[in-house]
Amino acid sequence: MIRTVMARRHILLLLAAVFGLSAAGGFLGARLAGGRPKAPEVWTVGRPALTPIQGAAGTGVDAPDERSPVIEAVRRVGPAVVNIDTTARRYRFTFGDFWGFFGEPQAEEVPSGQGSGVIIDGAKGLVLTNHHVIQGASRITVTLPDKQAFEAQVLGSDPPSDLALLKIEGKNLPQATLASSDTLVIGSWVVAIGNPFGFKNTVTVGVVSATGRTLKSPGGTILQNMIQTDAAINPGNSGGPLCNLRGQVIGLNTAIISEAQGIGFATPVSTVRWVVREIEQYGKVRRPWPGFYVRDLTTRIAGRLGMPAAEGALIVRVEQPSPASRAGIEAGDVILEIDGQKITTADDVVGVFVQARVGQKMKLVLWREGKRVIVTMDLQESGEPAQ
Repeated sequence: MIRTVMARRHILLLLAAVFGLSAAGGFLGARLAGGRPKAPEVWTVGRPALTPIQGAAGTGVDAPDERSPVIEAVRRVGPAVVNIDTTARRYRFTFGDFWGFFGEPQAEEVPSGQGSGVIIDGAKGLVLTNHHVIQGASRITVTLPDKQAFEAQVLGSDPPSDLALLKIEGKNLPQATLASSDTLVIGSWVVAIGNPFGFKNTVTVGVVSATGRTLKSPGGTILQNMIQTDAAINPGNSGGPLCNLRGQVIGLNTAIISEAQGIGFATPVSTVRWVVREIEQYGKVRRPWPGFYVRDLTTRIAGRLGMPAAEGALIVRVEQPSPASRAGIEAGDVILEIDGQKITTADDVVGVFVQARVGQKMKLVLWREGKRVIVTMDLQESGEPAQ
């Protein structure tokens, strides 16, 4: 009896062990199967046969986008967009003979910069670019998209507007058309063409983000009435045209905000036309001289003058004689407005005069002895005799 019971126990234990091992093996097998990495899937990219577009070979049918506004604008302006390479003269000293000291300085031409430009008068060979593109250059080479290269002469350069006018000697030169006005609609499409980082005739597209922007250059020059665009502008684009979709130049690419993306600026065509006209006629840009000096208005001074707010530019000195003295402007006056533009700081006054023209009549609203006074000033160039 005892042996029978013990035999049954051995059988039951053996069966339990067998079932346990089977279950464990099945569980482990399932875990291993589930955790095993799959073989990587291979994606095959087919390369379709190239089908010629009907009409692209001259069958009379237009290819897709053949007449898109951007393409038409580039066709009109692109041939007149040039590459500008500059070299600067550097001097180095060489050792003399055994008994001598340093020898004579030797001049050598070294590459100094690269930028863009646009031909605005093919018959005269007039090329427009930025002042900072050709600043300090001893030699300027202008290269057209068709590989023609010319040495350029500087007719005039104007740092306050960052514009320069060059002249090249060539025949049958292409030219771009300047727009007739600065009238721009925010959001309208624009095309920027230039040579960023040496990539010649690069085209980027964007919109007019804003107009009338004021921009201060690293050198302190205040650029007024600038066009802001999100069309990509990079180093080397400077001096290239910003165009509308009719292929007309509405501005000249001038600056970017390096810490941002999509914030570029172009000098408007009205400034371009004025600067070109001044340089062609006078060899420089004549700018009016008001004959007064200003500083920012402080809260303390505004309170002493009885002004409601510390907004305006305080006139600290008036030259004698000058346009300001003849207009009756006095030291201690505060400029509140110039030709309808509100003045809040001294920089506002500087910005107005950057855009002012010789011979212009300017109306100023002043604060004097507790009341507003209006005067009119005739602008003239510094050094001109009194009228």
